[in-house]
Amino acid sequence: MIHPTGPDERRFAASSPLVWGLGLAQLVGWGTLYFAFSLFVEPMEAELGWSRADLNGALAAGLLAAGLASIPVGAWIDRHGGHKVMTFGAAAGAVLLALWSRVDTLAGFYALWIGIGIATASTVQDVPFAVVTANVKDYRRAISYLAFLGGLSSTVFIPLTKLLIDAFGWRQALLALALIQLLIPALLNGVLLRGTRGSRSGETATPGLARDPSPLRRALTRRAFWALAICFSAQTFMFNGVTFHIIPLLRERGLALDTIVLGLALFGPAQLASRVLLVFVGEAVPARVAGRIAVLFFPAAMLVLFAVERLGFAGLLLYVGLFGLGNGALTIVRAAGTVEILGARAFGAITGATNLVMMLPRTAAPVALAWLWEATGTYDPVIWILAATTTAGAIAFWIASLEKPAEE
Repeated sequence: MIHPTGPDERRFAASSPLVWGLGLAQLVGWGTLYFAFSLFVEPMEAELGWSRADLNGALAAGLLAAGLASIPVGAWIDRHGGHKVMTFGAAAGAVLLALWSRVDTLAGFYALWIGIGIATASTVQDVPFAVVTANVKDYRRAISYLAFLGGLSSTVFIPLTKLLIDAFGWRQALLALALIQLLIPALLNGVLLRGTRGSRSGETATPGLARDPSPLRRALTRRAFWALAICFSAQTFMFNGVTFHIIPLLRERGLALDTIVLGLALFGPAQLASRVLLVFVGEAVPARVAGRIAVLFFPAAMLVLFAVERLGFAGLLLYVGLFGLGNGALTIVRAAGTVEILGARAFGAITGATNLVMMLPRTAAPVALAWLWEATGTYDPVIWILAATTTAGAIAFWIASLEKPAEE
C-alpha cells in the first residue's frame, strides 16, 4: 500500500530546534556558498589575472549544476528524508571552500564551482522546505521562519567576508568560511535531521502503483505546475538581472553612488518586513492569496525605475520598498504556495523540477540584459523587458492560484 507522509505523521512544532537549527544552517549556507562569491572577484582578479567574465563564468557553471541536481536531490529527500544528503552536502561545501583557497588554475576553479553548485542544491535552495513540509505540523509557519533567517544571510556574510578578506587575505578568508560551514550547517544537519522523513517515506510498491503515475509526473501534466514555473522563472530572471545591473542603471538615471548604496541597503529590511508579516498572519492568509498580492509588486517596482530620475531618493526608496516586500513574500509563497496548489507529496522532486525550469533564466539574465544595453546604449529597453516579464509572471501565478487546492 501507499503510505505517504500525512499531517498526523508530522512530529515537530514550527518552533522546534529542528526548524531553528535548519534556519541557522540556511543563513550560513547561503552566506558561504553564494553571497560571499562577489567579494572574492576583485582580489582573485588582482592575484591570478583572470577576467571578471572568467570568474563569473564559474558562478554560472555552479548555478547550472545546482539546477541539474535539483530533481535527483529532491527525489532522494522525498524518499529518505534530508539527513544524509544535507549533511553530506554541507560537509562537501566546507571541503570545496577549503580547496578554493588553494586554487591556481581556471579549470580547477570551474570544477570547484560545479561541485559547489551540487552542494548548494543538496543543502539550501528548496531542500529545507521539503524537510519541514514532511516533518513539521505547521509547515507554513516553519517555512516562514526558514525564509526569515535565510533573508539575513547577505546582511551577515557580506560584511563578515569583507572583514575576513581585509584582515587575512582572500585565501585565508575562504579557510575561515570553510570552518564556519563545517561547524554550523554540517554539524546541525548531522544532528538535527537524524530520524526525519520525506514526503514519500514508507511508500511500498504495489501492482496498482504501476498504473498510478508518480506525483511528479502528475504534477507535470497540470496547468498549475507550468504556470508556477513561469511565474518563478520570471521572478528569478528579474531578480538576477537587477542584482547585477541596478547600480549602473541607477547611475544612468543621475543618482549618486552614495545615494544608491544607501537606498539599496534598505532592501534587506523590506524583505524581512514582509516575511515577519507572513509569520504573524500565519494560516489566516493562505499562501496563494499572499502570492496574488506579492507578484503585483514586481511590475510596479520596475515601472518606478522610469520615474527615479525625476523623484530622486524618494523614488529609489519606493522602488526598494516594492521590490523588497514582493521578493520577501514570494520566497515563502514559492514553498507554501506550491504545497497548497500541487500538494505536499513529492514536494522535493516537484520543486526540483521548477528549479530546473528556472535554471536558464537564472543564469541567462545578467548576460542577456548586458547585451540589450550594449545594443541600445540605454537601460530603458531593459526596464520594459523586466516590467513585461514580471507582468507575465504575475498573470501566471494568478492562473495557478485559481486551481482547486491539492489534497495532502
